[in-house]
Amino acid sequence: MKINRYNLIGLLKQGFFKSQIIILCCSVLLISTSSCSDDFIDVAPDDRIDTGAFFSNSDELVFAVNGVYASQRGIYGGLNFYNLQETRSDNVKNNGADQKERTENDTFEETPGNLLLVDAWVKNYILINNANTILARASDIPFDNSVEEGLINRSIGETRFIRAMAYFTLVTMYGDVPLRLEPTTDFDDAILPRSSIADVYAAIVADLDTAISLLPNSYTGGTFNEVGRVTKFAAQTLLGKVLLQMGNKGEASSVLQNVIGKYSLLANYADIHAAGNDNTAESIFEITFNPSNQTGLGLNNLFIPASEASRLGIAAGGFSGVLPCAPSIDVTNIYEVGDLRAAASFSSWDNNGNMENYISKFIDIAAAGAGSNINLVYLRYADVLLMKAEADGESVASYELINQVRRRAFGQDPGTADPAIDISAASPGTFLEKVMLERRREFAFEGHRWMDLIRLPDSEALAIINAHMVAEYSGVLYGGGVPVVEAYRLIYPIPQTEIEVSNGVVTQNPGH
Repeated sequence: MKINRYNLIGLLKQGFFKSQIIILCCSVLLISTSSCSDDFIDVAPDDRIDTGAFFSNSDELVFAVNGVYASQRGIYGGLNFYNLQETRSDNVKNNGADQKERTENDTFEETPGNLLLVDAWVKNYILINNANTILARASDIPFDNSVEEGLINRSIGETRFIRAMAYFTLVTMYGDVPLRLEPTTDFDDAILPRSSIADVYAAIVADLDTAISLLPNSYTGGTFNEVGRVTKFAAQTLLGKVLLQMGNKGEASSVLQNVIGKYSLLANYADIHAAGNDNTAESIFEITFNPSNQTGLGLNNLFIPASEASRLGIAAGGFSGVLPCAPSIDVTNIYEVGDLRAAASFSSWDNNGNMENYISKFIDIAAAGAGSNINLVYLRYADVLLMKAEADGESVASYELINQVRRRAFGQDPGTADPAIDISAASPGTFLEKVMLERRREFAFEGHRWMDLIRLPDSEALAIINAHMVAEYSGVLYGGGVPVVEAYRLIYPIPQTEIEVSNGVVTQNPGH
């Protein structure tokens, strides 16, 4: 049986989990060991093993944690999740001829029955339940020396970071959500009401605080010490992002200060997402993809027209027909002359005599049937600099943080002032507008924009979204007036299946 369009509670209600739920959780976690590369999360097709013996030592615990890392690919590496995040924003437009539910998400007409919302909900809660299983068992694992004890503690830190990521995704998408912090083993403990946004955020912060206390600053490479695992600085960066999203700017600034100077901006912006350029000096945490183990990234080839992929010699091909998502009109016009980020983010192609744009930020010329050798960079140093500036507010120091990012964008040394590039209090716009514009330029198509928009006051977010709707879809998807997006659409509806199988214990968001 495959778990796809069903939800966790629904499966429990069918009796699928019952006494075998931990076997289900653990069977997807079995993986092979690796060397110093970041392919430690590649899942091997091993059979199930007895759950009573699974976490019998620290090595088996590490294997289990690797499986939770691997499950992130299924969440962040698919077109459906990209549609719910970046395509939802004003950076990307949907073609209107795409799958109906993806189009509805982009035009703010989604319903509680939307299967993309079910997919995101289910995959995150499966990850969370696997993480909960690990955390419930980890403290009982015997150890013979300090090395084994250290592996156990580090594994707990890694798992709590990944669980925090999943809950951060859920709370920013759906608002109040059920807060599961223990393994779900039977129908009796499967149904939980939604917890408040404040309670979910408190759990996320607690997870990250624990992760920070248990994780190392870096990894040396080699089995069980592979570069690419979660570090203390990754946990601090995510905590800063969470606190900023919560509106706790002072706390966010303090946490992010710990990461300042620990990483550096790459000299060439285009190298950030270059094929094979994994875990660079700028990268803080990545979702790993590896075509050599049949786990390459496939999402990026859906951004490329098939004819353009053929012209570039990409064996993996591109998308035939109208692209499911493409750069919006507005985002292609936000870059200044000389800003190298534009050419590194989108390109033009000849569509039967019409020049159109496509997302070209994630191209692997050598990609074949197993996908691209490109990791999805979830946290990077430019984000730390811009979040710190936003958290601190307008000051000379904050403009210096922004200008480091800008200088690199124009091919200059980030640490050397340049009056032709640098902005200041005298530059047009409010400070927040300037920060948000720089974030939009820096992170276009990387999945940050929607979260940035909903961090704004509702009125400002809605003004941006409704202007985007009018610019992109008047006369394209709508013959008359474009529907006005209202505030309740800033969070998604709870999947209807969750409400039904809980007999109303799980409730719907207002307006949906």
